[in-house]
Amino acid sequence: MSLTTMTTALLAVGDAAILLNPVTPVLTLAVYAPYAWVISSKIEKDATAYNLTRGGYGWINPGLLTGGIVAVAVGLLVPFAGWLVTLLIEAGILVGYWKWRDKQVPPGKQFQLSMLSTLRDKAEERKAQKNAAAANIVFLVGRSEKATVPGKDDPMLEVHQAAERVIGEAIAARASRTEIRSRDGSVIVADVIDAIPTKRDALTAELGGKMMDYIKNHAGLDVNERRRRQVGKVTVQTSLGSKELTVTTTGSTAGQSMRIDFNRDEQLKRDFADLGFTKQHLALLEPTRDLPGREGIILLCAPSGFGLTTMAYAMLSRHDAFTSSVKTLERSLDLRLDGVDQLQFDPTTQSDFATTLRSIIRRGPDVVYTSDVADSGTAKVISDASGNQVLTYVGIPVDGVQLALAQWIKSVGSAGDAARGVKAVVAQRLLRVPCPACKIMGPCSAEQAKRLGLPAGKTIQLARASGKVIAKNGREEACEVCGGSGYFGLIGVHEVMPFDDEARKILSRGDIAGAYQHARRNLRMMLMQESALLAVRDGRTTIEDVARAFASTRPAAPAAGGATSAAPAPVKPAPKP
Repeated sequence: MSLTTMTTALLAVGDAAILLNPVTPVLTLAVYAPYAWVISSKIEKDATAYNLTRGGYGWINPGLLTGGIVAVAVGLLVPFAGWLVTLLIEAGILVGYWKWRDKQVPPGKQFQLSMLSTLRDKAEERKAQKNAAAANIVFLVGRSEKATVPGKDDPMLEVHQAAERVIGEAIAARASRTEIRSRDGSVIVADVIDAIPTKRDALTAELGGKMMDYIKNHAGLDVNERRRRQVGKVTVQTSLGSKELTVTTTGSTAGQSMRIDFNRDEQLKRDFADLGFTKQHLALLEPTRDLPGREGIILLCAPSGFGLTTMAYAMLSRHDAFTSSVKTLERSLDLRLDGVDQLQFDPTTQSDFATTLRSIIRRGPDVVYTSDVADSGTAKVISDASGNQVLTYVGIPVDGVQLALAQWIKSVGSAGDAARGVKAVVAQRLLRVPCPACKIMGPCSAEQAKRLGLPAGKTIQLARASGKVIAKNGREEACEVCGGSGYFGLIGVHEVMPFDDEARKILSRGDIAGAYQHARRNLRMMLMQESALLAVRDGRTTIEDVARAFASTRPAAPAAGGATSAAPAPVKPAPKP
């Protein structure tokens, strides 16, 4: 029987039935449609694959289709429940074919009920792929496997979308990190873009809490742990590419807090030559790179979140880790350094931080870095070892040389012991780089020339932040490169306070201000503001950003024994070239 003949017969039966009951043919034909689809799209391919249509079995497709037509005809003759009769007959035909087919195919190719589960799994997989394609952010499990994205009927979809907004918008804005804090019945979100915090719309406490737990779960952290510090990593895929998230969570009485760093390894990897030290700074630090000057203590300081760890790792790179012994003791291993023996402190052991550091120093390393001196006794261990031909770098998260010295004396316990072995103090601040796509170059004013230390009557071109570009239609638009901020990236500016015997003698009396002035007058020390203005003169930053950075308070000259209250400091002229 040809397909045309079968179709004509089916329509004829349907026309007769319409005269009896107009609903019956509609339901019956609706049952026949999927039956015919299974035969034409599945059974026909299967029969061809196993050569079932040869050897006298060419009747398979026509026979099954004819059986379906007979089932429809019978169903149309039964009032009301005819479609159910058709369904049962068609199901019987398919089961009969299934049993016959399994006897014809090779062993192991029989159709099993378990295959239905496989089909369901494939359907779920396609659904998950569809959800992932519609998502703006997809978390990865391992290196490449995509985590399941909640579907439209999943109550977690709202949570995932909140994570998409927080993470996706931060990445689009070039944020180096995002800080999420529970406060006053809501969850506060802020992005740090070029060292400037930018507040975002707050989340409700419920949604924000669920979102943090959702991100913690993907980062492999304990979702139920809300007080102890945890650190984990997870990679996300976005339309702007893949990003590795370093997720750090802590807790307090105010609630849970989370910090998300984007591609933190890339942020921490800086060559020493790229830190931004001037030739004068390099000349002061050069004697401590190799023997015989490679001994003593160098204090490194910067405000928290302003590149202290990056600077410390870059300082370590001055020393050849393959020809000298370089060791570190850190609270958290933020970056693995080639050739460096790095140890992460484990607070659960019986040894405290100071004891662990003493054990490291006794092994005779050439260079040591310790991330802090917060624990009692740590600074004293470093001070006592300063004469053992080991150079020790100490990280102190404060803003400015004098505050670092005050903290160092306090940690050691006495000014005399603290002064012993100190070779230098290195302070760092971060300034923004004008966007190369939209910056404006223009001559400096007479007042600016004076502040920059230029000779009278001389002028130079200075970079200014714009944040605007001229579109093809002649209108100003926000720069797409910097997002309209006018800045793109950061540079470091520094203050390096060197020490000689006289400076150590002054410091041993607790006179931080006196030692500071001695270094300024007698040891060619360049002030932080002078370093910043040199960067302005070189076009690496703007005079407006220097004014912003130094408009915040800085420590005044401490009296004997420590630091005094902070006071505003004017920007001093840069040294003349």
